[in-house]
Formats: sequence, structure tokens, C-alpha cells
Amino acid sequence: MSSAIKEAISMHKEVVKKVLSKDKHSWKSLVYRIEEADDIVSKAWAPIRHLNSVMNDKNTRSQYEKSLKMITSYYNKVSQNPKLYRAYESLYKAEKHTLDEAQVKLLENTLLDFKLSGVALSSQKRKSFREKQNMLSSLESKFEQNVLDSTNDWAKNITDVKALAGLPKINIEIASNLAKSRKEKGHTLGLDQPCYTAVLSYAEDRNLRKEVYLAYTTRASDKFPLKKHSFDNKKIIEKILSLRHEASSLLGFKNYAEYSLATKMVSKPEKVILFLEDLKSKALKKAKDEVQVLKKYAKNNLKIDDIKPWDFAYVSEKYKKENFGINEEELKPYFSVEQVLLGLFSLVKKLYGIEVKQCKTKEIWHPDVRLYEIYDRTKRLRGKFYLDLYARPTKRGGAWMDECIQRRVKKNGEIQHPIAFITCNSTPPTKKVPALFRHYDVETLFHEFGHGLHHMLTKIDYAGVSGISGVEWDAVELPSQFMENWCWEKEVLDKFAFHYETKEKLPNNLFSKLKKTKNYNSGIQTLRQVEFSLYDFLVHLDKNKNKTGLSEKVLREVRKTTSLIKHHKDNRFQNSFSHIYAGGYAAGYYSYKWAEVLSADAFLAFKKRQTIDYTVGREFMKKVLEKGGSKPAIDLFKDFRGREPKINALIKDLGLA
Repeated sequence: MSSAIKEAISMHKEVVKKVLSKDKHSWKSLVYRIEEADDIVSKAWAPIRHLNSVMNDKNTRSQYEKSLKMITSYYNKVSQNPKLYRAYESLYKAEKHTLDEAQVKLLENTLLDFKLSGVALSSQKRKSFREKQNMLSSLESKFEQNVLDSTNDWAKNITDVKALAGLPKINIEIASNLAKSRKEKGHTLGLDQPCYTAVLSYAEDRNLRKEVYLAYTTRASDKFPLKKHSFDNKKIIEKILSLRHEASSLLGFKNYAEYSLATKMVSKPEKVILFLEDLKSKALKKAKDEVQVLKKYAKNNLKIDDIKPWDFAYVSEKYKKENFGINEEELKPYFSVEQVLLGLFSLVKKLYGIEVKQCKTKEIWHPDVRLYEIYDRTKRLRGKFYLDLYARPTKRGGAWMDECIQRRVKKNGEIQHPIAFITCNSTPPTKKVPALFRHYDVETLFHEFGHGLHHMLTKIDYAGVSGISGVEWDAVELPSQFMENWCWEKEVLDKFAFHYETKEKLPNNLFSKLKKTKNYNSGIQTLRQVEFSLYDFLVHLDKNKNKTGLSEKVLREVRKTTSLIKHHKDNRFQNSFSHIYAGGYAAGYYSYKWAEVLSADAFLAFKKRQTIDYTVGREFMKKVLEKGGSKPAIDLFKDFRGREPKINALIKDLGLA
């Protein structure tokens, strides 16, 4: 695998050399040639990057690390090539008035990327910047591997099934299967997301909940129960923060947060802090009321005098069941994976006039993986996507969409259709029960498919601004969070929410109960997201060179006003916070809440007199999804809504008003 990267980079070097041998440049001779060479590297790198996340083993990891090192080192040099920068700059100045809107945006983005990569620095400082970027790449990869290794290494074998009282049958069956695969008796629990969520939400045994909680929240730290390997990310975090600060300082920024905002919708750190603090103040009263209700309920009904972190999900589910007459497990029979997929594809057909068809293929990395094609109303292919839904030991946690191939126009004039990887970590089927989603899993799938649509429905012909490329990071969540809204509409659920055994449609009374839970604990959940966002932003806003102990200090301070249930002293959440230390969200985690403002406001355009106006979907596709990164996100939003976004819709949607 890494040999393909080596060859692709070698070809890229030759292209750059030939391009720069000419004195004059045109779009075709410069931008197109470089894009073509980039595309070859991207196609070699995408499968390696993806397999490292979904089928991680010793060989894949080794190939990934070799490839990552080569790519990082090479592109750091390319992005600091003064002659190449001047070529782009001269083309921009000479032809910006004759190029189309997307071409101009691509050139502006490229010139900014050059500057943010240190092209204007002295030779010595450029070298220093490159070295820091190379080290960061390796450290971020190591951070993620430590999280995956610690997650996979921990397991708890239970021989007395009574200890699993309260757990859903499907989770007990999965635990039994895991024990058999490990040649153990009884049942074995792991730290994969479905297992962790089930134990914390339903296990009657409080000590079991505590043990699983502590194992999960101490992953990749010195508090992790298993000591046979060194998974601790503490020093890695400090080194990452130091290197980010040093690299951004070389470019003249006061801190990494300022550097991060150079490519986002929000331009100033003060605006991010103000936004988060405002959201926190709006959520605080509701959150305090929610905690008091749960504390009273736990004491009177569950004999829990003091709610601990490992009690919260359990108490919440018990309260939800008793006071709303519903819980996630009761809903799961109505959300079989196959029906949910049919419902999702039916919705996007109604919204955007596209049709999703499954393809037969043997070119997959796991038997669970499926390949689909998307066609528009004229039967033209618009894109493809691989769907990988279920949790397994070789797969990192969470859910995500990643690019496999980008849309661009090739040399012969043909369109290169985009291909996406869409990945989730839901509960797999068993011999007795088909794969069933929680309502939360349905939202997650819709969310990631929203990212996929953004990538696949683009009509922009230049890879640098097609799909999600070139879209500001704090706006890229708009199409994904927008899709989540549909999971709460009865009209949409009626297309796929059928009981997998009785075929009965989700009853009105059950939907009514589900709807009432939409803002259940929304104050607490909003505070939780604000906590993550503030921690992320403040730890990167720090101006001091010495980052020793900074992560713990900042998190402690943030939690004083955001955590209403005290965390355990051994909690090391930050040590597995892959979004910001390995996933590209550094000083940008606030993007989730920022994009929720855009999403809630955008969804209002579809609601007229309490009914859904599906014709608006064509406008959303035309003015947002198809445009990719060809215009600033705020301009695309205003094109769609006719005005700037307002926070009111989100506050109302969260029940905080």
C-alpha cells in the first residue's frame, strides 16, 4: 500500500517540476495539472486512511504510518514552495476577472493555504514549521492508536448472567458471542460504543456500571485499568498543544485558536467565546432543573441518594420510561436497519429527486459493507457510497463520512463521480434478532448521510471546492445536522418505522411520547456540548509556551460552570477526545453548535403551517448542496434563506426559550 503512495508522490514531483519550468501559467497548465496530480495521490491515500480506521491490524497500521509520514512530509514541502505560490498568485492577479466564481474561490483558498503553511517565512523558519507539522501528524496518529488499543484491550468476562440484569436481550446475546470468540465461558463485555451505552443505560448492577464507566473514561491514560501496555496520551496532548502553539506563532498568530479561525466562518476568538457563553447561560437554568428532577427521582424511586456519573444514563432512562412511558429499547423494534435505509432513501428522493440503488460488488473490506449508487431525476449517476454500519473490534469508535474520490472534470471532459465512505458503529444483528437501531442511531445515520449528500451531490467541477472541500469547518456540519431534523417528523417516520415482527406502524401514541422526549435533558446535553467546545477552544487559546498540565487545568475550570454532576477524580475524558487531538476539530469543536444554528434556521424553510414543503428541497440542493465550497458558507446560506442566520430557531428547537 505504501509503495502506491511513494509512486504517486514521485509522479506529483514530476508534475510540479514541469509546471514550474514554464514562465507563464494558465488555469489548465497550472491549476488543472496540479489537481490531476493531487487526485492520483488522493486515490492512493484514501483506502489506506480508511482501512486504518475500519480494519485496523498490525500490517494496516504499519502501511498507514509509513504512508502518512511520506504524504505529510511531501505536502508540507509543496505548500511551502515559494515558486509554486508565486505561480498561483500571478495567475490569480492576471485572470481573476475572467475566471468563474468557483475558480476564483479555489485560487483564494489555495493562496491562503500557502500562507498558513508558512510559504512567506524565511528558509530556516519554513524548515522549523515543516518539522513541527510532521511531528504533529505522527503524534495525532499515535493519539488515535492509543485510544483504539485501550478500547480493544479491555474486556470483562461474567460467568453469572444475573450480573447482567437489565441489559437488553440483544446485548446479552452479543456478549455471549464475544465470550465464545475469546474461548471464555458466560458473557464478555467490551468498551465498544453499543456495549458501553447499554451497560450505562440499563445495567441494574451499580458496581458493574461504575467499572465499565471508569474503564471507558480512563482510556489512553495512566488511570486505565490495564497496565501491560503504555496507552497514556497525557504527554502526547501536551506535545500536540505545544507544537500547535509554536507553529501558529511562527506565522504571527498569538495562539492556535487564532490560526484555526483563519479558515472558518467565525473570524475572531471573542465571537466564539461569546457564542458559547451565551448558549451556556441559556441552557443553565433548564439544566439545573433537570438535574434536580433526576436527583429527586433517583432518591425516591431508585434508592440512589447521590447520582454519580455512572448513574446518570441509568437514572435518565428509568425516569424517561416512567414519566414519558417510553425508552430507547421499546422503540428499537420499529427501527430495523433495512426499513430505516428504505425510509432514508425514500426521503431524499422526495426532497432532491434522487434515487439510491444498491450495487453488487466483491470489492469490500468486510462482509457487512455495502455499495450504493445515487442517480438524479434524469437517470444520471451523481455519486457512490460505501456503507459500513456496525461496531467491531478493528474499527475506531464514532460515526463519520470520509471522501474516497472527489468530483472533478477529467482531461477528456468526463465527470469523475464522487465516492464517499459512510461509517457508523451501531449494534450488529445476531442469529436471533436483525439489526435494530435506537432512535439516536437513526439520527446518526441521517447525520452522516447528510455529509455524504454534500460530498456526492456537488456540481462543482474542481476538486478543491467540490463537495465538502473548501467549505469552512464551522459550516460543514450544516447539511448533516439538517438531516437529523427529519427523524422527528411523523410523516417521515411513517415511511419506515414498522415493527420488525408485527409489521405494525409506529403508533401515534408512541410517536407522541417520543416527540415529548425530544428536549428531555436538552439543557444538560447542551451544557455538555458547550463544555467540550469551551475546553477545546480555551486550551488552544492559551498564549503560554509551556503546556504542562494545561489540559487538566482548563478542563477543571470549564467544568466548574458546565458540569452539574461531579466527575470522578480519575476521569480522563480529554485523553480520548479524538475529535480535537486526532480528527481535525482543534479549536473548532464549537462548529457543531454553530452549525446547529444554521441547521435549525434552514429547516424552518421547510415548515409551513405545520406541514412539510418538500419543494424547498430542490432549492436547498441547488443553493447549498450542489455549490460545495465554491462560495463562502454565509453567502450560500443567505442565497437559500434570503437573510443571515438567527439563533432563535435553535433556542426554540432545544426548548431553552
